[in-house]
Amino acid sequence: MSTPLFDLYDREKQLLAEGFELLAQGDEAQVKAYAQRLYERFAKVVRENEDLTRHSDRQEQRLVKLNQNLKQQTRELDERRHALEELSRQLAKYLPPQIHEALFAGRYDTRVSTQRKKLTVFFSDIKEFTTTAESLQPEALTEYLNEYFSEMTQIALEHGATIDKYIGDAMMVFFGDPETRGVREDARACVEMALKMQEQMKVLGQRWKARGFENPFVIRIGINTGYCNVGNFGSEQRLSYTIIGGEVNIAQRLESQAEPGGILLSYETYVHVQDMVQAEERQAIRLKGIARDIKAYAVKARLSDGETPVLSLHDPAGVAIDLDAKALDASARARIAQALHSLANQLDTDQAT
Repeated sequence: MSTPLFDLYDREKQLLAEGFELLAQGDEAQVKAYAQRLYERFAKVVRENEDLTRHSDRQEQRLVKLNQNLKQQTRELDERRHALEELSRQLAKYLPPQIHEALFAGRYDTRVSTQRKKLTVFFSDIKEFTTTAESLQPEALTEYLNEYFSEMTQIALEHGATIDKYIGDAMMVFFGDPETRGVREDARACVEMALKMQEQMKVLGQRWKARGFENPFVIRIGINTGYCNVGNFGSEQRLSYTIIGGEVNIAQRLESQAEPGGILLSYETYVHVQDMVQAEERQAIRLKGIARDIKAYAVKARLSDGETPVLSLHDPAGVAIDLDAKALDASARARIAQALHSLANQLDTDQAT
């Protein structure tokens, strides 16, 4: 059975109902007594209404004050949010975008820790930067250098690179952490980025010459794929998200060996991009602390759609081999591979004797 609803004016309603009968058939004494009770009840209702009105006024004043406080707090929160957004925007200039986004989303661990991953590492620098810088006024040098880094950084970000650092006129980026599309796709994205950068440098060169920059910047690029230690290096007070390892040194050495305006790849990178670029094998590089010789491939041109890669070997001794690998059937590849293998064994035997 449901509980009847509370009626605030229940007693008053009962009194009114009683008065209807008394007025119809009650005597004078009864009517007078009823009038007295009616007056008292009416006076009480008036007092209660006055109390309710005063209470309502006080509550309304409190609500107005709370609303004002709420508006003030909302304005303060908006100001803090705008301040944090501006701080975030400023910090974004000092951090790789991937790390910046992960930090503000609460997905990044700031402990000192690293992991070993296969990455593709990119180095670039400006040919004869010191000499070029000495020929420019400091203001002009700053303008051209900032424009150069802005253009290269934009290309790097468009291709998903993690920008590690700027070292003077040099630029170091890598692919494969904190986000990766797989070793092959990371390497291909890096080489595509390098091609776009060299293409954009030609555009910048023409633009700078038109502005009076007689000898515009020309860059060299080195790229290597291999296992590196990547993560947070440093201390609990200050961290640096970066990569270290022998493969990083190889990329830097390849960059120093590249031709001005050129791109030099390690074999580990080249195998992933053979269908993207025409490359020429160069003399192997020996690095201190690296047990193997580093095969190097100089990118000669971008392959257009439908064009097949050419395997090239040009030795200073006068030996030149150019093979269109995709134009050969399986038996032809096997015969050529066997012939080259036999020739290599013969050269090793002759060298030993």
